[in-house]
Amino acid sequence: MKRPLNAVLLTTALLAGALPLFGASSLLTPAGVRYAIVSDPDVSQVQIARAEGEARATLVAPSTQDAAPESQAQLAYDAATDTLYAAWVREVEGNAEIRFASLNSVGQWSTPRMVAAGSASYRNLQFVISHAMDDVATTTLVHLAWWSNDGALREPDYAMFAYEQGDLVSAQVANLNDMAGLNNSVQTTAYEINVGQPPLAMARAADGVDIAFGALDSTTLTRLNVTPRKVIGDVRIWKPLGRNATRTPRSGLTLAEGAGVQGIIVEGRLALYSVSDDFRFVVLRSDGTWSEMHSVRVDDDNTGEDLVRDLRHTVQELLAEEAAAEPAAAAEK
Repeated sequence: MKRPLNAVLLTTALLAGALPLFGASSLLTPAGVRYAIVSDPDVSQVQIARAEGEARATLVAPSTQDAAPESQAQLAYDAATDTLYAAWVREVEGNAEIRFASLNSVGQWSTPRMVAAGSASYRNLQFVISHAMDDVATTTLVHLAWWSNDGALREPDYAMFAYEQGDLVSAQVANLNDMAGLNNSVQTTAYEINVGQPPLAMARAADGVDIAFGALDSTTLTRLNVTPRKVIGDVRIWKPLGRNATRTPRSGLTLAEGAGVQGIIVEGRLALYSVSDDFRFVVLRSDGTWSEMHSVRVDDDNTGEDLVRDLRHTVQELLAEEAAAEPAAAAEK
């Protein structure tokens, strides 16, 4: 019997930092419909609770009705087409798969689409939707990023699926290191050797996404903007382009035993954190340097999920303060 999806997400992150604590496990559409991943130890499915007014319903993601373990389930909503998307990781006999499916405005599920398969495991699944507009159509772009793990090998990967009027028009999969075009070698220091599973964060940026991903045994990250480009020929194809690749300095985020580093991107600002007995975090400043490390004890009143949510609010406040300070600094010159 499978453990409830939310429990898998939370417990794994607390113990090993392998999965992000904050994800789209629930969402509220502009029309007032709420969708949420169901946590139920007695079911072996990806279940989604739907609430609208007084009405309640439970939806089951297609192909998850058997006993195979699913984890990292996430939701995203496309307001342009009134479509709900669900993505998850499936593990069958030591081989993992990443899948996603969509639920249209009349309640019909699409056939699940395979994103990746064959690795021993997939970690840090990220899931974002953006839109691109031209004279022909509004294109819905489904972005996914993840770590492919095979033994000691860790590869940061990315996929982009483009939909026009509900039809898939192109699908692209790429390695993030290749897209960044930087030397993959990252120098490490002695204190960094236990970083473990590298962090990965992705956030929408205009019609594309901003991505930050780490490297084994290092707290240096690569930052990359992925922008979709339409290629018009006999068929319409959307290709992702890697732009503005940079590397951050070492973060100085020291780790407790067994913890891993996670990342979030809030309005273009990157923050890193780890969760064990303590919640530790650093924020990348506007001048490209890291803040000092801060720490809060994790307990019943300060859970990991609460602290990650609060960290997002903290980053937003820092951005607002920086924006307010810019006119005053310019006036002093």
